[in-house]
Amino acid sequence: MAPEDEKRPSPILTYLLGRLEEVLPAADRPRLAPYQQAARSITPHGDLHRAWRCAAWAVELAQTPAHSHLSRAVQTLEEGYRLGKDTWYGAEFGLSVVAGVHPGLDIETQWVDGALAAAQAAAGRSGWDSVPWEQLVKDLLAVG
Repeated sequence: MAPEDEKRPSPILTYLLGRLEEVLPAADRPRLAPYQQAARSITPHGDLHRAWRCAAWAVELAQTPAHSHLSRAVQTLEEGYRLGKDTWYGAEFGLSVVAGVHPGLDIETQWVDGALAAAQAAAGRSGWDSVPWEQLVKDLLAVG
């Protein structure tokens, strides 16, 4: 990790929390505050694992009986997840970090978007109380 990365917050956590703020019902948004505060001190180190966890979380969410209706939507995410996994290792060795943006950030963001899409679809059918989004955020904050 470059020294300047140690001073900036995780782009993956920042993106996820910002998007959650956009999609959560107004009554649930205050619950984001402690996570946003904690995320300010989390560096980009581990962002690949955080994004990967988002993709896995969406797959797990779709596999629960209450959210089995998501299986088609998550199938695309699973395919991208596998493709990203296979290509990341090759790209990681051949490309360098430029201006704080690494070559995998695009696929990582897509994994986060996939998790958010799955969460929104589940919430649309069963309500946000049935979506364990807080546990996902806690898991991502714990990556280090």
